[in-house]
Amino acid sequence: MSNNKGKMDKFVNKLEKHLGPIAAKVERQRHVQSIKNGMMSLISILMVGSFTLVISAIGQLFPDGSGVKEFFVNNADILNIPFNFTFGLLALYCAITISYNHAKQLNIPIAHGVLGGVLATLMLNIKIVDGVMDVQYLDSRGMFVAIICSLVAVEIMAFFMRKKFTLRFDGLPEMISQTFESIIPLVTVLLIALFVSLGVQNITGGQIVPEAFTTFLAPSLSSIDTVWAVMLISFLEMLFWFVGLNGYAILVGFVMPFMTQYLAANAAAYQAGEAIPHVFAPTFWDYFLGATGSGITGALVILAIMSKRKELKAVGKASVLPAIFTISEPIVFGLPIAFNPYLFIPFVFGTPLVGAFSFMVFKSGIVRPPVVHVGGTPVPLAQYLTTMDWKAVILFFVIIALGVAMYYPFFKMYEKSLEKKEETKSDREKELDALDLDF
Repeated sequence: MSNNKGKMDKFVNKLEKHLGPIAAKVERQRHVQSIKNGMMSLISILMVGSFTLVISAIGQLFPDGSGVKEFFVNNADILNIPFNFTFGLLALYCAITISYNHAKQLNIPIAHGVLGGVLATLMLNIKIVDGVMDVQYLDSRGMFVAIICSLVAVEIMAFFMRKKFTLRFDGLPEMISQTFESIIPLVTVLLIALFVSLGVQNITGGQIVPEAFTTFLAPSLSSIDTVWAVMLISFLEMLFWFVGLNGYAILVGFVMPFMTQYLAANAAAYQAGEAIPHVFAPTFWDYFLGATGSGITGALVILAIMSKRKELKAVGKASVLPAIFTISEPIVFGLPIAFNPYLFIPFVFGTPLVGAFSFMVFKSGIVRPPVVHVGGTPVPLAQYLTTMDWKAVILFFVIIALGVAMYYPFFKMYEKSLEKKEETKSDREKELDALDLDF
């Protein structure tokens, strides 16, 4: 055991030696810092949204016709209100947190930096339909646009203020003076966002930026029930998640028709006592390709809980319940995984490999492929119910174990980077204490 631990420590040290400097340099880049800090600030909203989603999902555990199930069905609109105002507005909250952190970095008035980021985000993520605002793309599908808008808007405002292309009146209180100073930069942000939005809508026939982005990047596949298609879809999903986009939401519209057909064929074959023909049913994606959440994030929840770092342990504990219901946002944005160079390789490249493994286990007939749809069911019960095969539960735990092994060395490297940051901060505090400044 100690020999294996020694080998793992050597592997972590090699990664730290060769990849650590690159990851640290990327992490220090000011835009990446603002994104990461902004994403971490979202964790409270994500936890509130996840908790309400879990409550709504409890109703799925009761049989049809039961009083409890009827209560949840009849009151679904009310129960989903907190979720809609948290996850449904993630792009807006993202614009606030990232523009706040970037404004602090560039040393401009924070309130006006936030206003600029939010203004640009709303301009590009909202579509006017028959005179009414359509805000559906203010959810996670609009987060990538919100990230770019926040950074660009704050950079524009900082540029104008540095070059003094502003309205400045001497003798006014500072707060009022800053308000006048922000007018020209804010108008510039508004006009640029308006120009981009109208240009994209003109080119795409009325699609706004996140809508056009989703349509353009989503893969168009004639068949997805192959190991190569599984790896490609998983890779794209993880890549989107890494840059702050909900990869599942982007791809599911194009993949769902195929998955639904496959599930119907599987259910018919199961009922007839025939061999199950397909693997890539909706619940394969939900409970095996994305066991405990996109990117097998439950593995990172386990590592975070076992971490000596208090902040990582706290995120891990807060993400346990969401992970049981395959909700990945708290760990993706709270650890964070998004825009975290230390976790890029296992998250984006390792996840498709584990997905390919689980696909081949099903394809070989060792475990029965999914035959039932069981949305909203907690793991590992979901794995059993969707396949009606107890071996699926074993496969689930094997996937989690592979996920832990896949993330471990990179997680330890990230953990060490946080320790180094704390040591550097402590050294600076010691230097300040040594000055013994007494005013």
